[in-house]
Amino acid sequence: MGDQVMFQTPPRYRSYVLTVWEERNVDPNSPGSWRFSLEDARTGRRRGFAGLEALVAALQQEMAEDRAKERDPATQPAD
Repeated sequence: MGDQVMFQTPPRYRSYVLTVWEERNVDPNSPGSWRFSLEDARTGRRRGFAGLEALVAALQQEMAEDRAKERDPATQPAD
């Protein structure tokens, strides 16, 4: 039997619906801009982002906040 690690809490996960579209400029010679919308599948909360960097930064911040909550004893259920 392989090595199995037992965790006290199940792993966290999040599900999102990602929508990506191009906003075109009036000038056909000018490149458009990509826009992003991220909708939380559980809550329905939707957020818009003007660029890929902003989208990635928001996801990184959420993951960091989740990790901080996991390490904070005040957010853990009592035994």
